[in-house]
Amino acid sequence: MEARHLRYAVALAEHQHFGRAAGELGIAQPPLSKQIADLEREVGARLFDRTRQGVFPTAAGEAFLARARRALDEIAAATVDAGRAARGE
Repeated sequence: MEARHLRYAVALAEHQHFGRAAGELGIAQPPLSKQIADLEREVGARLFDRTRQGVFPTAAGEAFLARARRALDEIAAATVDAGRAARGE
């Protein structure tokens, strides 16, 4: 699993629509759909319900997204910390 998979899942949860999430991420919709399906296979659970009204996290998806958001926050903090250390701060 890569950080981009986490970003893709979070964007999809926020936009509740594959097309809008793909637009925010700067990718096409079909690759986003494939990456989410691959992520669901890797996790071993359906993370999103796809309906006519939109795309919504399942209970498993909500649990996954909570940790995914924290992981992305940690990655961002690690990047900031590394930059500071490189500058001797």
